[in-house]
Amino acid sequence: MSGTGQLGALYHVAFFDTDVRWELPTRSNRFLRWLSKDRQQSADSRSTVPPMPDNELIETKQQVTDAREELSALDAERSELLAERRRLQQVLGERAGRRTMPRSRVEKTTGVPSFVAGARLFQRIHRRAEDPLAGLDGAGTIFSDPERTAQFARSHGVPSRVSSAPAPGSPTIVVHAFHGTVGLVEIRQDDLVRHLDNMQQDLGDIRAASNHSQEIPLIAAVAELCKWSATLSQHIPRPYVQVLWHEGVEGPVLSRIDVDPDRIPVLVPEWDLRLGQLFDSAHARMLLQPYRAGALDNRVPGGTFIPEESS
Repeated sequence: MSGTGQLGALYHVAFFDTDVRWELPTRSNRFLRWLSKDRQQSADSRSTVPPMPDNELIETKQQVTDAREELSALDAERSELLAERRRLQQVLGERAGRRTMPRSRVEKTTGVPSFVAGARLFQRIHRRAEDPLAGLDGAGTIFSDPERTAQFARSHGVPSRVSSAPAPGSPTIVVHAFHGTVGLVEIRQDDLVRHLDNMQQDLGDIRAASNHSQEIPLIAAVAELCKWSATLSQHIPRPYVQVLWHEGVEGPVLSRIDVDPDRIPVLVPEWDLRLGQLFDSAHARMLLQPYRAGALDNRVPGGTFIPEESS
């Protein structure tokens, strides 16, 4: 008898010929017991699982629907961004006498704040001015002059003289300020560096390209220097500046205000992100005043929006 025929005979004997059931081979009996036990366990498991309440089921279905809609919106946004990037490639290509500009030559962002990327981007913008040293706002000319820097400091209540000549071996304090907010304090001594946050707490080794040392002594006036640096940076039309100080005989001395620093610290990703967020916030606050004055409106006197001005 074939395998299929034997199985059919087993079913027949098991469920109809009960008198003959106990004469079946042992292996067949084991199969029948397993089949009966499996069916009983399935029934028991179904009976022990409580049904999901209607409100939870509705909530779960709504979450699934929301997730699908969010994914659909993200796909649409991605398609729009790709189309915009291709359009920019064509526009830039036409200006350069080409059919399209290579993708690698198109400036793009991942949407994630970055301190280094933001600072370097602003440098490229200001260096396209007629006088790259001065920048588009002329701040570079003002703060390259020690006397004008001292006058600027005094006009904002900072009682410090200006001198760019610290004593040999004296530490330099660099306050990284973001339009009124201090994001990082850097203490340099010889070829060593120590980093503090805006609460003067030691951050450890957050900068791979520098020699970190906790042996550098803290300056007693660090909190005061942070306060003065925040005040000075708040009145400079740039989202990020470096305010440099050193210790003098009679107290802290302002070395200079660097509005176009060549030395931008490359930090670990966590701190590049944190300072990048401060940079973006400072940029927005810097534009608040001209926005309120209407200087950012793309409108003609009649009030008609000109889309070409923003392209």
